[in-house]
Amino acid sequence: MKITQAFLLVDDQDAAKAFYTEVLGFEVETDFDSGDFRWLSLRAPGPDGGASLVLDAARGAAKAYQDEVRQSGMPAFAMTLTGGTEEFEQIRARGAAVIMEPTKQQYGGTDALIDDTVGNIICLHQD
Repeated sequence: MKITQAFLLVDDQDAAKAFYTEVLGFEVETDFDSGDFRWLSLRAPGPDGGASLVLDAARGAAKAYQDEVRQSGMPAFAMTLTGGTEEFEQIRARGAAVIMEPTKQQYGGTDALIDDTVGNIICLHQD
């Protein structure tokens, strides 16, 4: 068994698409808009891009949940950087707002937190 899709609530799908493709380097897998529904999925670059990240519009109770998660300071998800500090600095240079600088963690590795501009905190992990 493996995870094939993970859903991320976002305030604005167009802004999310721009951030995740231009700042983090994800590639658009599907962008289907029927007017009242939009399926927007991205994948990390490379032959093993992992699970699809589906950017879903946060509305109603989903928006309230997203707000609570963010206010608690908990990341919506984590990604492991394969390029280490250099990759983190490239992400910063492309415009990521850093909430927490790379910090060595007691449980192992180094984590940094960034703001995805559409309602979420994202953890960038380095082993």
